[in-house]
Amino acid sequence: MTSLVSPADVKALINTSMSDVNLQTVIDRIEAQITERIGAPQNDQMTTTLTKTYRGEGFYLFTPTEIYSVVSISEDGNALTSDQYETWGGGVIERLPEESHWGDRMTVVYKPVDDRLERAQVIIDLVRLVIERTAMKSENIAGEYSYSAPDNWDAEFRKAMKRLLFKPI
Repeated sequence: MTSLVSPADVKALINTSMSDVNLQTVIDRIEAQITERIGAPQNDQMTTTLTKTYRGEGFYLFTPTEIYSVVSISEDGNALTSDQYETWGGGVIERLPEESHWGDRMTVVYKPVDDRLERAQVIIDLVRLVIERTAMKSENIAGEYSYSAPDNWDAEFRKAMKRLLFKPI
């Protein structure tokens, strides 16, 4: 898969002395983490599909990303027709008719929206976190230079990732 972000894209926004090879390694690692968590990004032909399996609990299913279109849904091994569910913004799929519950096990195949621009920005933000990560809590040199690190680097990572995940309507 071609990377969404190049070392040149990162260097245009982040001051770093890392070589392009090392920077690309960091970019690839971050993109792999994002893909593992929410799936592959959409492509220009809109042919990327994601498959998610859910346990039935209630009226709604929640995909990790926004849905462009549903390819198929099977409930307990039986294929559903498009009049048996409805998709909503934020990656929500409702079982129809209204007030119907999902079965025990659903498999949803869908095409995610094209979020490559937003992903690219999140990747750059996460690269910045990786590059700037330090053990220092704070540093002050003669009152002219000051540095303070976030209290929790993992929380900062999750905060950046959250921009790509399920968004409530």
